[in-house]
Amino acid sequence: MPRSPEPARREILDAALRIFATNRISAVSMREIRLAAKQRNGGALQYHFGDMDGLLRALIERELPLLTDRRKALLAVAGNPGADDLWSVAAVWALPYAQLATGSERERYVVRFLSQLHDETSFSLEEIAGLVADPTTDEAFRLLRERVPAELSDEILQERVQIATNSFVHAASIRASGRSSKVSDEVFRTVLVDMFLGALTALPSQGVAT
Repeated sequence: MPRSPEPARREILDAALRIFATNRISAVSMREIRLAAKQRNGGALQYHFGDMDGLLRALIERELPLLTDRRKALLAVAGNPGADDLWSVAAVWALPYAQLATGSERERYVVRFLSQLHDETSFSLEEIAGLVADPTTDEAFRLLRERVPAELSDEILQERVQIATNSFVHAASIRASGRSSKVSDEVFRTVLVDMFLGALTALPSQGVAT
């Protein structure tokens, strides 16, 4: 009876997650991942994933539900009839990252990997969006648009969401790396949502930045 390829595939994905969590993605080679996964066959990664893009997509497909399942649950709360607070919407964006950063070892690796993905300059924003196909984004943005100050244009709001997302994903990654902190996990999770909320609700300046 032929041996199942699933254990080897799982070992490769596990090794890729650990390596991508701590290294610039474009600097990682398929050979490095193969050796970390203890795969003797030089064509193991090509057999299972085709190329690096296929490996990245497979890894994201496996790990992204850790994020999106939390976001869907929070989105259901934020979108309840009669709910009009902005904090619950901000939590949809930021809280799942904070939860991963303070969760299990695998969850901490995942948030660090997602941070590396956000920081990867060889990817365009469109390419990252294509890789991280989060079905909650459009509905979460709709709720934001309904509840943030009317003075903020769609263009400014989108830019703030992008900048704030980069900031809190990076902050979550630092927390996940195990660096010492003076606050508890619970306080950190609240702080991360507060930071995101503050970035969204500041009124636009009347002046021009120089």
